Amino acid sequence: MKREEARALLEGLEIGDLIEVSWLDASEARTSFSVPEKSFDTPVRSIGVYGGIRGTRTEHLIIIKEEFDVGGTPEYHYNAIPVGMIERIRLARRRFWKKRDVKKAMRLLDGFASISELDFKRLRRAGHGASPATSARLDLDGLLALREFWLRGLEKLGRSA
Repeated sequence: MKREEARALLEGLEIGDLIEVSWLDASEARTSFSVPEKSFDTPVRSIGVYGGIRGTRTEHLIIIKEEFDVGGTPEYHYNAIPVGMIERIRLARRRFWKKRDVKKAMRLLDGFASISELDFKRLRRAGHGASPATSARLDLDGLLALREFWLRGLEKLGRSA
């Protein structure tokens, strides 16, 4: 799909719509380079609530896939899909979530993106300087981007990072 076609489809969406997006993800080769070209395509079908477009270097369509209540604090799982990798968008239902609920989720995700993992670790080690708003962002950052958690998972599988 050309970028202009994807943009036209995106412009027809409304925050809170339930959508299905067919797109191509990155792939990893695990065999020799003699593998036919077509096997490098990794088609993905993601279904969720349209949260908007984000990204500075490249635009990403945000789909909110799950909402968890973790001790009274919401946590969201989402996909950030590069617009240039979208093959098809299907609208399943208009206004599946209320706009205010989507905006709440996106504020948490935007807060997560506003602080780097290194900044988070530095502030956590220092044990000070975090306002309540920053603490909420750091908690979400901690839940979504704990590098050590993923590395432990890889070690259990016998892989190294």
